[in-house]
Amino acid sequence: MNCKIADFKVTIKNRGGFIARLCEKYIDDFSSPDFTVAVSDDDLLNEPTPSSTRAYLESIAACRKLAYMLPAKDAFLLHAATFEIKGRGIAFLAKSGTGKSTHMLLWKELFGEELRVVNGDKPIVRLKDDTPFAYGTPWCGKEGLSENRGIPLTDICFIVRSDKNETVALSPEEAVNRLFSQIIIPSGSENILKIAELLDKTIKKCRLWEIRCNTDLDAARISSKKILEVK
Repeated sequence: MNCKIADFKVTIKNRGGFIARLCEKYIDDFSSPDFTVAVSDDDLLNEPTPSSTRAYLESIAACRKLAYMLPAKDAFLLHAATFEIKGRGIAFLAKSGTGKSTHMLLWKELFGEELRVVNGDKPIVRLKDDTPFAYGTPWCGKEGLSENRGIPLTDICFIVRSDKNETVALSPEEAVNRLFSQIIIPSGSENILKIAELLDKTIKKCRLWEIRCNTDLDAARISSKKILEVK
């Protein structure tokens, strides 16, 4: 199965129909791939959720194997929800279960069709001429929100649950470790150094925020006003 993902030509040697359906919007035609992903039985056994179906495990293992290859091409897979609004490419990051998708959907409720979701869970960030672009991928969370396109990434926002709704700017020093923790990184010191280099370039190009919020629509009003008023 040939796919175009983040403008990379990716051949996935899938064995099940689940991953084929997952990648339906990304199918392409080419003869020479940038990456070839093949999932073995051992890969399935090594996935941390062995109780899941074999088809689902194949899709997650394929995602992980692709993520391990990306740094060599100045790209990385990020655990985030990404969208475009008013010419801005925004990423919401959070610890699992905190509510990055929930807060993005509050923004969607507020802005309607003006807001376009690029990926709901695992976008690829690719550096082009030292500018980060966030791309949709087939791995986009339970809501299935994804577009096969990329946008310049301008804002990185860390979601924190709070009774009080407020948004504050972060320094690169405050953001780097939190961003690092949301990336799938292959083993090996050379890969860690490469990811560190890519993160440094990404952070220098982006505004950095912490959004402290609850799950009310007012939380989206306050955070969007603060973020979008900064040019």
